[in-house]
Amino acid sequence: MPKETESNISIMCPNLTCRKVLMVPHNCRGKTVRCRACGTNIRVPAPKAAGISLPPPSPQNPRPNEAA
Repeated sequence: MPKETESNISIMCPNLTCRKVLMVPHNCRGKTVRCRACGTNIRVPAPKAAGISLPPPSPQNPRPNEAA
């Protein structure tokens, strides 16, 4: 989970050989940034919408059992 300050969000590089902590500005939320240490592209989490919940996914139609 990213930590937030007044003007920046701190996220960790997901590359297991790097794991640097990146400070990215709030305006980068929902965008992709690149780790300066290893070059890995990282998706910055989008802001959470307050009070809005997504509906559950609709169930897929199960395949009818084929009689042998």
